[in-house]
Amino acid sequence: MTQDPKHKDLIAEKNFNSAYNKYYEQLYYYAYGFIEDSETCKDILGDVFERLWANKDKMLTNTISSYLYSCVRHECIDYIRHDQTTRKYAESVLKAAETEALSTPEELDERICIVRKAINELPEKTRYVLEECYFNNKKYQEVADSLNISSNAIKKHIMKAFLILREKLSVTKS
Repeated sequence: MTQDPKHKDLIAEKNFNSAYNKYYEQLYYYAYGFIEDSETCKDILGDVFERLWANKDKMLTNTISSYLYSCVRHECIDYIRHDQTTRKYAESVLKAAETEALSTPEELDERICIVRKAINELPEKTRYVLEECYFNNKKYQEVADSLNISSNAIKKHIMKAFLILREKLSVTKS
């Protein structure tokens, strides 16, 4: 005897809601232990529960706790790695800016043109994400919502942009 699909969906939704209500607060504080930024923790939990919702039919209630904690831990580690990469990149940009202060206005204009050209050569979506996040000061989640993708996808576009720019700009220095 097969189970009615609507009944199965209701059970999966009930299990998801139960897991969300039971674990959200605990997971928030768990994430906050890694990343002391409330909004980032909320984004991470949003991504984890979004993934859980997408796979709610496969959810096993007896292992949900360890699954959720594992997902949150991995998301936090990914965020920290990305944040460290971003900080290193920012530091190198600052060092370059200090060097730029010693440059003539013509040299500075030339370098700005090179950077603009490199940004314009990025894949369209990656360029859009970079511009929205770094030039228009939008949060990852805002850009993710406007593109109807996850904030993790935004992070991947940013990392891709930095990688491409670093490669292109290091070639132009040589």
